[in-house]
Amino acid sequence: MTRSNLYITLSNGQQIVCVADSTSAPEQGYIVEEVFTPLLNFNNSIKEMDFLKKHCTMDEKRANAMYRYYIDLKTKVVTMYEEHFNYTTEKFRKAKDITYRYTSYVENLNNQDNEESN
Repeated sequence: MTRSNLYITLSNGQQIVCVADSTSAPEQGYIVEEVFTPLLNFNNSIKEMDFLKKHCTMDEKRANAMYRYYIDLKTKVVTMYEEHFNYTTEKFRKAKDITYRYTSYVENLNNQDNEESN
């Protein structure tokens, strides 16, 4: 299981932090198809919060998280980074930008949808 720390800006501008404790590597599909895609379609901060409470641990970060996602529900932009935790200083650090892994998976999903509709 891969964990991710999520930094989310809701559609009303409120910023929250939570942890996706489920499989969160984009290539494994779950986080993109079951969490991000529905979340990006709500356009309602109350529905967004209710949905996040079902899928995430709210107001926490995990030292063993492998990824850091920034999700802006106002602009519908998702970026992805490696996440590092320094146990000496007890600080999280955003590392290498790996957004291409997310965008590549989304592009593959869109191509599959287009092929199925033809």
